[in-house]
Amino acid sequence: MNLSREVYKSEAEIADRVRALGREITEIYNGQPIAVLGVLKGAFVFLADLVRQLKLPMDIGFLETVTARKTEFLTEIVFSSTFRIEGNHVLLVEDILDTGVTLAYLSQQIQVYAPRSLRVVTLLDKPQRRKVDFQPDHVGFQVPDRHIVGYGLDYEGRYRNLPHLTWVE
Repeated sequence: MNLSREVYKSEAEIADRVRALGREITEIYNGQPIAVLGVLKGAFVFLADLVRQLKLPMDIGFLETVTARKTEFLTEIVFSSTFRIEGNHVLLVEDILDTGVTLAYLSQQIQVYAPRSLRVVTLLDKPQRRKVDFQPDHVGFQVPDRHIVGYGLDYEGRYRNLPHLTWVE
């Protein structure tokens, strides 16, 4: 696979959208503390930029999902943080929403811990790939059904460090 020469979203376009998402989310929570939970590995760059735009008190943690390669089913959720979900407003941060299976499952599992509220923000959304009925609360950009890399998203472990979004052909 080759990296496209076409830049889908520039560093400036991404920064502008992340600032707008930060304002939108800050307004919704209106000064209330939140627990921000990032889905590793792809969301780490987006999460880092987003939390700097949130004008709210917050705890930040991460989780990672383990998927069985042969079946593509989630087999485990690993929390790499110990902050309390119960009774807190939780903002789940993901890099890309495509089939919806992972985020629907994560949302369901987080609800078991009785958060005060749960909202989901994703940098990218591919609604045409949905296998389950799941809609995020906040979306950075809707993207076509192509493999996209950069700004934390990878292809076989590469390209996460690109400051923009581009395609792998």
